[in-house]
Amino acid sequence: MPIMKLGGFCLTIVAKYQSGGSRPLIQLDDVDKSFGTNLVLKNVDFALMPGEIHALCGENGAGKSTCLGLLYGLHQPSAGHVLCNGNNQQIESPSHAQSLGIGCVFQELSLAGALSVAENIFAGRVPTRLGIVDWPDLRRRAEALLAEFGLDIDVSKPVDSLPISSRQIVEIAKALSLNSRVLLLDEPTSALAPDEVDALFDVLRTLTKKGIGIVYVSHHMSEIFRISDRITVLRDGRRISTLPASETSQEQVVAQMIGGGHPGDVDRSSNVRKDEVLKVQNLSHPSEFQDISFSIRAGEIVGMAGLMGARRSEIVRSIVGLLQGSEGEIEFEGKIVRFGSLRQAMRAGVGFVPEERKTEGLFLEQSLSDNLIAASLADHSSNGVMRKRSIRAASRSAIDAFSVKASSIDDPVSDLSGGNQQKIMLAKWLKRTPKLLIIEEPTKGVDVGAKFQIHTELLQCAAAGMAILVVSSDFPELVSLSSRILVVHEGRLMGNVDATAATEETLLQLAAGVPNPSTNNPHSNQAGAST
Repeated sequence: MPIMKLGGFCLTIVAKYQSGGSRPLIQLDDVDKSFGTNLVLKNVDFALMPGEIHALCGENGAGKSTCLGLLYGLHQPSAGHVLCNGNNQQIESPSHAQSLGIGCVFQELSLAGALSVAENIFAGRVPTRLGIVDWPDLRRRAEALLAEFGLDIDVSKPVDSLPISSRQIVEIAKALSLNSRVLLLDEPTSALAPDEVDALFDVLRTLTKKGIGIVYVSHHMSEIFRISDRITVLRDGRRISTLPASETSQEQVVAQMIGGGHPGDVDRSSNVRKDEVLKVQNLSHPSEFQDISFSIRAGEIVGMAGLMGARRSEIVRSIVGLLQGSEGEIEFEGKIVRFGSLRQAMRAGVGFVPEERKTEGLFLEQSLSDNLIAASLADHSSNGVMRKRSIRAASRSAIDAFSVKASSIDDPVSDLSGGNQQKIMLAKWLKRTPKLLIIEEPTKGVDVGAKFQIHTELLQCAAAGMAILVVSSDFPELVSLSSRILVVHEGRLMGNVDATAATEETLLQLAAGVPNPSTNNPHSNQAGAST
């Protein structure tokens, strides 16, 4: 049993778990799980082998989180068994799971931002000498552990000072400091830019070489096929399939997840018209962005790509009146405008769907119907009195159109899943039928079924003549949805790329600030026509 010395901290790597023919590290054997009368898992089998990355896929409500909860001791099976190293094992709690070598990194990180990297990694287990924290030893242990992944992070820095990608690594290191041989990852890239995803994947591959098994949960199909060895699909609490990633495809996996034919890439709108709805010329804001020029025609979907810190959000917020102090020229429907507020932009015919649905887009404690009419109150009132029948009819219509899963229009929005919250936020703005819709991260944190439905709705709006600007860090989404893609780097427009010729590599290169001579001059094509 070889042992690696990590500055006094011993990370045990058991050689037998590196063999591809070994028994599973952990598995679910014919497991059922009920919460009261609600059966959420039925006859589920799942096995994680040493040194593999095993993706767990399914729509919201398919049972992925429940499976993670069973593996991490948050839940107990109603029937069937959990096995560790081939033996029946009742995992009583997360602390018990950790003692068995099982670590979990949830979507919402559990780090203490004011504490240092080293303190977070060894939280509750800091080395002491005569009852006093041994700070040099603590730093050595943390540095040695991170060095195993080829990472050079100042372990004395507070976690809050690190980029999101580094915080994610610190969370993983924290789990591994407990001698974890099983690592459960729940949406680990939800807040990461594409280059940060690459860095995280390098770390994960390093871990698998040490025999560590990883359960990977994500809505991003492209990522799953880049990183996974095997893929298990769940639907409605049942296991549909388990296959090597090399023996299936994104289309097959999505079809199994949604229980029907794969929708494929959504078609770009062919209804682009001649009239410009929005034209931006030399828009600049001190310390935020410089010399931004582009336009959008009626019926056109234009994408805006960029990495974290690109200033995409600042650009669009300047257009809709949420960020004041910019210079340059904005034309809306042929007239020069400068909106003093979002309300003023709304009156002119502009809709804005922000990225953060929980803090900016929705009133979480209010009902579905209250949220759905929040941007169109005047349509449902007479002489200052709200018309309940009109509100309920409009709410039910929107819920049916978007297939929102809710028991009542009077339920608080906070009770809905993330995908259904996203649908409500988009439906709220579409009720106004804006001439220009600006939407940030339209499918952030939603499952593949909700993603396809949102894309379809945006395409239908464009076909009806709406001009749409989609701001997204999901490059495949922009390629499949847009006619053109504007790429922003540190507040400057690097390219105006025809989506039919765009690749993730080209967009990433531009987003990183590297000019590409094969793409358009960002200041050309002002009419907004597709190249």
